[in-house]
This record gives sequence, structure tokens and C-alpha cells, in this order.
Amino acid sequence: MPEKEYQRLTRARSRSVFGAVAVSRSSLWLGKDHLLCIDSSGYTETYKRFYFRDIQVITLVATKRRAVWNGVLVVPIVLCLAGLANALFSLPEATNPAIITWTILTVIFLAPLLINNLMGPACTGYLRTAVQIEELPSLSRLPRARKALERIRPSIVGVQGALSPDEISARIRAAATGSGAASSPPAANMPGGPPAVS
Repeated sequence: MPEKEYQRLTRARSRSVFGAVAVSRSSLWLGKDHLLCIDSSGYTETYKRFYFRDIQVITLVATKRRAVWNGVLVVPIVLCLAGLANALFSLPEATNPAIITWTILTVIFLAPLLINNLMGPACTGYLRTAVQIEELPSLSRLPRARKALERIRPSIVGVQGALSPDEISARIRAAATGSGAASSPPAANMPGGPPAVS
């Protein structure tokens, strides 16, 4: 059986903050000698290839997106719980439809809140080459993004090589003291140097 040309690293993720109404979605695939980013709008697809030899840095930047969505969802949950409590403690027996309605509304807002928190902290992924910095929208949650990077790292190191622990320590010391900055640029900036994945 022939080996698959691409392995999926991430499922399609929205390029917009408002994922439910987003038109464009992005996914990331691992090829034999490159990463493939697919942006799909429903009508068209755009393919971007990033060859392992050209990747300098893949960076994950933590964002407050999870906290923002938590804040947005907590307000209607509190209102629904207040309505549910009012329906539960009201005297007339005719409040059963109100109890059912408030319970359904609470669950509708509570489910996305739980999913948002179970997915882990939010982040934004960036990939840098010598000529561009490209956002990778599908790397949107830290746990999944770290798993994807662990799968990408061996492919990049296999093409570019890796620094030994002694070389890494020496470069960190040189960067901290400011010595050797001109003669020893960071590995990510060296042609053919190993990748910096943070």
C-alpha cells in the first residue's frame, strides 16, 4: 500500500475570531519535505507550502481569546440561571414550561463554555522564513499546537540539522553577555542552520 503523501496536523480552524460565522477556514498538513497550509473559503482553496529547509522559526503566542469567550458566555449563563431560579422558586405550578425553557437556554450557553475551557489556553501560531512571517490560524490552542510542533520538529531537524547541547549553551551565554553577536548570529538566522521552535 503506498504511503500517504500528506498527514493531517490540524483540522480546519476558522481564520476569524467569530468561528461560527467565519467564511475562511485553515488547516495544516505535513508533507515529505514541506508543511502545507490550506485556506478554504467554501468556494476556493489556497495552498501555501513552507519547505523545511526554509523554516526559521515557528512561534506560539498565548492570547486572551479563551478568557474573552468565557466572559462573553458567562453573562447569558448568569441570566439564564437567575431565570431558572426564579421559575423554580415561584409559587404557581404553571411554571414547568418556564423551568424547561430556562434549563435549555442554560445548557445552550454552558456547553460552549465547557468546550472552550476543555480545549486549553488559546494561542496564535506564526511561521517565519527568510522572506515572510505567516500566521497559522489552525494552531489556535496550545495543547494541540504543541502536539503538531512535536510532529514537525523531527522533519525540520532532519533537513537542517541540530545544535548540540554545548553549542546551545554557548550561544545562550554569548547572547546574554552580548559577546559574539556579530560573529555568531542566532541559528534561526543562519542559512542552513537548525530551526528555532518555541
